Amino acid sequence: MSNMPTTTGEAFARIGAFKDGGVTVDDLKLLALAEAIGKALYDDMATRAPNAKVKALLERHGDEELRHGHRLSEAIEILTGEPFPIPPVEQIPFYTPLDPMPVTREALRGLAQGEFSGKDLYNGVASSFTDPKAIAIFNLNGDEEAEHGRAILAILDQLPE
Repeated sequence: MSNMPTTTGEAFARIGAFKDGGVTVDDLKLLALAEAIGKALYDDMATRAPNAKVKALLERHGDEELRHGHRLSEAIEILTGEPFPIPPVEQIPFYTPLDPMPVTREALRGLAQGEFSGKDLYNGVASSFTDPKAIAIFNLNGDEEAEHGRAILAILDQLPE
């Protein structure tokens, strides 16, 4: 991969532009690795969840973020013919731990908005390619990102202000 970010924050900032299209295979690799980092972020929040229902939701979303990374890996192989395995998060070159996100209504409202933005991001990714199998993967990931946003909003009453 060329022009690799050096931190998690830098990677997430770069990914935000993918909603505008023009995404390359190297960009897909970056996104796949960032989705894997999403699991670590959700799992970290789950350790501070105020109850079992919120904890289960956060853990499920973390698992799905990792699944998004593996699906992107499949799309990369479809597009290039070359495998792109997802390493453990500690082996991702740009992984740097972020400050822990509080598990409050305000923080999770922001997280939900980020998940809704994931739908737009994946629409931009899909517009950058022509392979129908890869596009189906991008659309599925985008639909699940939007569902994450809806599920988070649905549990806000379970959280402290």
